[in-house]
Amino acid sequence: MELTFTQAAKGVNKEIAVNIEDSCQRCDGKGHEPGTKVQHCHYCSGTGMETINTGPFVMRSTCRRCGGRGSVMVTPCVSCRGSGQTKQRRTVVVPVPAGVEDGQTVRMPVGKKEIFISFRVQKSPVFRREGADIHSDLFISIAQAILGGTARAQGLYETVNITIPAGIQGDQRIRLSGKGIPRVNSYGYGDHYVHIKIRVPKRLTDRQRSLVTSYAEDETDVEGTVNGVTNTAAGGGAKRQRSEARQESPEEGQDKEEGQDKEEGFFSKLKRMFSS
Repeated sequence: MELTFTQAAKGVNKEIAVNIEDSCQRCDGKGHEPGTKVQHCHYCSGTGMETINTGPFVMRSTCRRCGGRGSVMVTPCVSCRGSGQTKQRRTVVVPVPAGVEDGQTVRMPVGKKEIFISFRVQKSPVFRREGADIHSDLFISIAQAILGGTARAQGLYETVNITIPAGIQGDQRIRLSGKGIPRVNSYGYGDHYVHIKIRVPKRLTDRQRSLVTSYAEDETDVEGTVNGVTNTAAGGGAKRQRSEARQESPEEGQDKEEGQDKEEGFFSKLKRMFSS
């Protein structure tokens, strides 16, 4: 039987068509045509057993003429041909228990027979199941992750409001106790675990980019660099490199001045050579 995830989790009454061997509806399982009578079996005297003498031994066995019934049907039923059983197609209502799992088989009586029903549960696009517990994902914004807030998540029975604590991480999960699937072989319900997923925007407005850049410049736990940020509080960036390059040591300044003096002396000698 095919079931959706919700039907298996909550339980449902579902109809199914089955083929079973049951009492013939024409003769009511008697084997002879309605309105006719059966004759007394003279072969076994109505006992259904016959006696066979084999020398000194006497054996009793089922009557070969009446098949042990003790009577003979002169006019057998045209539907069951005297067997009293026919193959019938019936529509029965199967009460699917809440919490049934994929591949589970149950036994159900139908008339005088019993049938075995195996369930095949479809996968849900929202929930993932682990026993009686269910798992789902909840996408929140960066602002909600940093500042906290509330969000609405789809539950198994209803839509639930979830309180998001400030500073929540992307790998955290929130537990909703007793919001899972009923336990089949015990009491109570499982839990619903909501996994937090932080949605990072792909496009920013100028104001948003400016605010994020200002925040990045004040971050203290940056490993590496941030695109578009020249200096961060953690140290490192083009601005600091340029400022360090501007701060020269006194020895470097003297070396530059000596080099300039040497260049000026060389040019003055050239002037005197060409002027003479």
